[in-house]
Amino acid sequence: MDFETSTMLTETAAGTPMGNWLRRYWWPVGLSEDLKNKPTFIKVMGEDLVLFRDTNGNPGLVSAYCPHRRANLCLGNTVEDGIRCRYHGWLISKEGKVLDTPGEPDDSFKENVTTPAYPVQELAGLLFAYFGPAEDMPELPRYDFLAAEGVHIASFIGITKGNWLQVTENSMDPLHLSFTHAPTFTALNAVPEMWFEETPHGVAYVALRTTDEEDKWQVRVNNLVLPAWGCSGATGMWIEGARGSDSPPITARVNVPIDDESSLMFRVMYLPPQFAHAAEDIATQPEHLKWDTMWRTVEIEPFHEYLEHERTGEPLTLGYTIPEGAGYEDASVVGSMPPREDRHNENPLPTADAGLKFIRQVIIDSVREVDGGGLAKGQKPDESDDGVIPLTTGEKYTTPAGADALRQDPGAHQALRLPSWTD
Repeated sequence: MDFETSTMLTETAAGTPMGNWLRRYWWPVGLSEDLKNKPTFIKVMGEDLVLFRDTNGNPGLVSAYCPHRRANLCLGNTVEDGIRCRYHGWLISKEGKVLDTPGEPDDSFKENVTTPAYPVQELAGLLFAYFGPAEDMPELPRYDFLAAEGVHIASFIGITKGNWLQVTENSMDPLHLSFTHAPTFTALNAVPEMWFEETPHGVAYVALRTTDEEDKWQVRVNNLVLPAWGCSGATGMWIEGARGSDSPPITARVNVPIDDESSLMFRVMYLPPQFAHAAEDIATQPEHLKWDTMWRTVEIEPFHEYLEHERTGEPLTLGYTIPEGAGYEDASVVGSMPPREDRHNENPLPTADAGLKFIRQVIIDSVREVDGGGLAKGQKPDESDDGVIPLTTGEKYTTPAGADALRQDPGAHQALRLPSWTD
């Protein structure tokens, strides 16, 4: 990849080709249950914003700075019609209109002032915002992990010190499971056989692995749903007794650009109705298996060990230890990369990194389509009759004969689509 393309892929600002593409999708910006009577200050796509819920219960997202004197609206008060600035009382609606300018007798003045505002919708416990042109705004996609019947558990994972794309690309890298996560998923250390395919929503992979049982193979199907949803099974680790059998939880992690060098992360776990009871079991799992609390990175910096030795007085030990847990492992390894990965200095492998190259090309093609006036890939996906968009995502264990059948017809994994594969 050349330097220009590498740089383009990491840009998030409005007006850049990548920034314009990113703004064609709905993005999670918060958790519904957390947004109550107080506004909050956030940053998404390089923009300083305030997320609030008016006293009628309607969510809003507006520029953080009051159009009067630029005080931060996160200090303001929510009222029936919007949010009132703490500095001089200007009232801003969720549409970005100025509704009241106390102390100004000319009532028409406020009609000439607006502030940037973005539509917000709620689904599966998340607050979604759309940042693109109104004429291109799609309906909020109702993917199965967000809208199918069952239990949806939304959680905030953390903030990543790195461009949103390098975390997202991790979802299309089945090989790293065998090395990055070897201490956590001890039964799945075998290097997998891998197939990749383009889907209407992005890219999917099928990974076929041996396990620690001679007659048992694992089939793992992951989807990368554009713009940044990595959808997978839960590796049989969350529910007591699930390991070695079909693993019902489906997890979807999304990486929301904060700016060019950091991203905000949310996760939705979906449990089909027949496994809804497992939601209570998940809450009692060991800390290192709680995916909503463990996206923490090992701090890496030059001479870190010496600095820690001086700070704490503990014996000097060189090297780094990553705590057990997939989130710690992913966060630490991905977080060790440059904040804006210099992809022009990479040496990707033809087979092992096929998914990486695949998703980059799909995104580049989609960016060019938007740049030419078209729609982004998956911007307006097709729904099923019940309004839900089905995906083939998750894990299943099969026999050696089943593994051979999958090799002969990799497309056979389509038969695993929910809910049939958890029946």
